[in-house]
Amino acid sequence: MNIALRRYVISCSVLMLVYAILVATISWLVDLQSLPYAVRVLAAAAPAVPLLATLYVFDRYLLSEPDEFLRFLQSRSALLAGGAVVGLLSAWGFLEQYAGWPRLPLIMAFPAFWAAFALASLLVRRRYA
Repeated sequence: MNIALRRYVISCSVLMLVYAILVATISWLVDLQSLPYAVRVLAAAAPAVPLLATLYVFDRYLLSEPDEFLRFLQSRSALLAGGAVVGLLSAWGFLEQYAGWPRLPLIMAFPAFWAAFALASLLVRRRYA
């Protein structure tokens, strides 16, 4: 494993641990309804910080990855995954609005991106293999 990839894996692991701790804290350890509104808003938004940080870490990894072809594959996979998630969430939003479909919890957008990224990575690697 090269240095860039090792740093990426460690950074993402730490960020996901922080994310899990924050979600567990606001879900089970703290009564958010008893907090003042401003504190409740900050606490509710707190798990998004490590999620956003993983995007920064991914960008940092792409910039430091020495293999240009691997950078291309990862970038293409991220682009396809982002497009797929935006397209699907947009379509679902129209279906909610005009066809009475149930609300989709937006909390699932980030995991949907990484699931789409995994699928896109397989398809992209298959195409260029």
